[in-house]
Amino acid sequence: MFRLFRRIRKEILLGKTTRRYLGYAVGELILVVVGILIALQINNWNEERIEQQQIAEFAHALIKDLQRDLDMAQIIRVEIDLLISKIDALATYVENRPFEALRNIDLFYLMRTPFYRPYSWNRTALEQIKNSGSLRQMTNRQLAEKISAYEAFTYHLEGDFDSDRTIGNKSIDLAGTVIDMNYPGVFQNFPVGQLEYFSFPNSPIHDVYKDTNLSLLTDDKEEIKVVVNSYLVLGSYYGIRPRAEIEMPKLVADAQELIAMLKEEYPD
Repeated sequence: MFRLFRRIRKEILLGKTTRRYLGYAVGELILVVVGILIALQINNWNEERIEQQQIAEFAHALIKDLQRDLDMAQIIRVEIDLLISKIDALATYVENRPFEALRNIDLFYLMRTPFYRPYSWNRTALEQIKNSGSLRQMTNRQLAEKISAYEAFTYHLEGDFDSDRTIGNKSIDLAGTVIDMNYPGVFQNFPVGQLEYFSFPNSPIHDVYKDTNLSLLTDDKEEIKVVVNSYLVLGSYYGIRPRAEIEMPKLVADAQELIAMLKEEYPD
């Protein structure tokens, strides 16, 4: 009896109808799997398209931020060049004159505000790129690396600025011990943030205060030389001079290169 049942079961399993059913089932299963894989691929493509579109929007915003950085850097470069010109002229002025020929107004102009304005980086787009993970998703890895390098260089310049400001504060404190800075309304007539150009000895300050006679606070030229030395440290190759001759040109070149690469990678 059991042999009969086994034979009947075997015939059923091997029958054409059953094999056809199993074939259909396997085929449907393959179609379902293929459909799922296609749907997943389409979803991945769609997500990739959306991500790349978002990156492109960030890239266009970064271009605008970099252009603003260039405008800011141009102003700071002018101020650094002015400060270097003043320091160079200060050293020559004091070295080539006897004490009796040193004038308070001249030293006031040459020692006034040994600073340049702080950097005001435009980092909104860059922060969006970093926080969204878009920097890692950029297909152009060289571009992503240059963006990171540019950001690192801006922080390096901020560190340089802090160092320059520390030396400048020391210099202006020393200047206050040898020259009289009490020219009336000087901050109203010549705001610190106002962009200036080097003009000596016929500067706007000289014109405004030509009838204001203030005297030096010292009668010892050696004391003035001590102050000048502090300014020379600020203006040396360990001070601000590399900003003008090396670092600011590098910043401009890097920003321009980044703008060109971003425009090529993500055209409008």
